[in-house]
Amino acid sequence: MKTLLNIRKNKLIAMMVFCAAAITGCGQSEQQASASQSGVKDNKPNIILVMTDDQGYGDFSMHNNPIVKTPNLEQLAAQSQRLTNFHVDPTCSPTRAALLSGQYSLRAGVWHTVMGRHMLNDQHYTLPEILKDNGYRTAMLGKWHLGENYPYRPQDQGFDHVLMHGGGGVGQAPDYWGNTQFDDTYYLNGEEKAYPGFATDVWFDEAIDFVKQEATKDSPFFLYLSLNAPHVPWRAPEQYIEPYKALGLGDDLANFYGMITNIDDNLARLRVAMQDSNIDDNTIFIFMTDNGSSMAAKSDGEPLNRLDKDTIAAIEAKTGQRLTTLNSAMRQGKGSTYEGGHRVPFFIHWPNGELGQPRDISDLTAHFDVLPTLLDFVGIDSCTIDTDGISLAPALRDSKSLPDRTLIVTNQRVLHPDPNRPYAVMQGNWRYVHGDEEGGIELFYVSEDPSQQDDLSIQHPEKVKELAKAYEQWWLHATGAGTPTTRIVIGSAFENPSRLTGMDWLSPNTEQVPWWPGFGDDKWGKKSNVAWLGKEDQFLISPWALKVAAKGQYSMTLYLHDIPAEKVIGKRFAHLQLNGKVETLAIAEGAKSVNFKVMLEAGDLDVRAWFDNQANDSGLSTGLPAFYMYVEK
Repeated sequence: MKTLLNIRKNKLIAMMVFCAAAITGCGQSEQQASASQSGVKDNKPNIILVMTDDQGYGDFSMHNNPIVKTPNLEQLAAQSQRLTNFHVDPTCSPTRAALLSGQYSLRAGVWHTVMGRHMLNDQHYTLPEILKDNGYRTAMLGKWHLGENYPYRPQDQGFDHVLMHGGGGVGQAPDYWGNTQFDDTYYLNGEEKAYPGFATDVWFDEAIDFVKQEATKDSPFFLYLSLNAPHVPWRAPEQYIEPYKALGLGDDLANFYGMITNIDDNLARLRVAMQDSNIDDNTIFIFMTDNGSSMAAKSDGEPLNRLDKDTIAAIEAKTGQRLTTLNSAMRQGKGSTYEGGHRVPFFIHWPNGELGQPRDISDLTAHFDVLPTLLDFVGIDSCTIDTDGISLAPALRDSKSLPDRTLIVTNQRVLHPDPNRPYAVMQGNWRYVHGDEEGGIELFYVSEDPSQQDDLSIQHPEKVKELAKAYEQWWLHATGAGTPTTRIVIGSAFENPSRLTGMDWLSPNTEQVPWWPGFGDDKWGKKSNVAWLGKEDQFLISPWALKVAAKGQYSMTLYLHDIPAEKVIGKRFAHLQLNGKVETLAIAEGAKSVNFKVMLEAGDLDVRAWFDNQANDSGLSTGLPAFYMYVEK
């Protein structure tokens, strides 16, 4: 068994090897190496990477959408190099894992957004860690969604300063209990802190403060501004929603576009702060999104379906534009391996840097290219980094064509990866798509068929055979080292106590994951069909996969709801199963928690916890799960 100390030691060794190689043999000059070691800025550029959540390629005014108002993003795009054939994963956590590790998400060990399959393993040498080790100050603001516990939190993965919400969206189970995106409590460097106002405004306020503070220092900075918007629940300040309702849009589309326009206004605020701080010219500014549109996914692939003919006609009359698509004519949205699920915008802007003139670049590119590209631009050699990406600097700097390549997208969202889950093989303009687990294979040529309607598989059997072979080889590449369960570490000096939520259970399927409690008075509140408040007895008792850092006595406290809810359990007995062995305690009347004191050995530990009226463990299959557990050594 690999101990916690060895995990940390091995990662440190990997960092040292990388730094030594960069200094001695991979092209970094002695001057650059010396500057990196000393922390002197040496005119290295700052990096700001802004990523929105669930905003698809068509959710922008400049992408044939005359309804949504994004003038500041449109201005940024006009000033930037624009990757128009840029691809990510179809869902949140996998994209973030690939972006920060430089590897295919499945290879990085992240293939879902729940069930513990969203935790980015601490063994990876991430982009913020590399930059930090080379003199950068690092900050992560907003959505993390790569692990709530040690050693997977952003502060464990290279970020000096962190302000985040929990889970994949504000108000999800790992978030602070009761958050709704308005006047919430978030986690500032691991500590709870209340913030007034709308969530997106909070993230940008913190980003602006960080920029102003860092602008006065000699060292460069990396700011990863990862927004929760416009992820569900679709909520925004009323002044952003009302103009869209006035156009005749329903609540969902008006709220969704309102969230996007709020982002657009905040982006302008950030860019003004950069100019006022005199850092704009020497800052690499990237804007991207994490997957296809959630609105497209929830509108049968086309948000236009939500509008009736009269509303469309009125909008066309007002805008003077024909309204034919709100999804850039792409097929489907978030979660899909068709183009609408994973082709997203990517803008990169660096006024005094090594970029060419603003233009479109249509070469096939992906999220795992960002790490080697940024290291190239800031003078850090990536030769020892195990990455699936390539540096895009030749295309961005010198307008050179990138190499022909074959890239893969998959959407797993299961407990154990399966090669028969949906996937797409991309090669030039070819798309070899297995879009549905029960369906077959289709072949498209997207430059002539961007909506992926004309299946060419019968006409091109040799191309089908070639891309099928490419997928088989990729699957071995992505899973050949195994897909082990990533375990939360308890009892370490870095996090004690640890707060565990049911969103990390190793549930048998996604439907058995209690990801959304259901806060608020709108459709995303308790009456939502995905909310679990009031439906607790519908969930199976599934295990948490843990790793005990050190032998000793542990306190394991079970809750039906999280601590701030003060929820009475209402059952007679509590049960704690540790690697198959069950301990039982009686529950006092009116109790809101039950505390077990147990001796644990170091090593892997599978834990189930539940409440019922049985004095023995016969209720394992029928009991009421403990949705939260606090563990302290």
